[in-house]
Amino acid sequence: MARIAAFGYLKSTVEEGRKVVWPTRETVVRHTIMVVVSVAVAVLIFASLDYGLKKLVILAIER
Repeated sequence: MARIAAFGYLKSTVEEGRKVVWPTRETVVRHTIMVVVSVAVAVLIFASLDYGLKKLVILAIER
């Protein structure tokens, strides 16, 4: 009985997989570039904040 249930599950999984509409290569490339640029901007923002706050803390400690 378990084999029949497993077979039915696999069959329905394959059927659903055939319904998937995959993105075009251009869409994937465009979205990948957007993500990479967004992460780079976030890194620059956080690195700048980190550097600035570090300088402020050092300045406050030295006084």
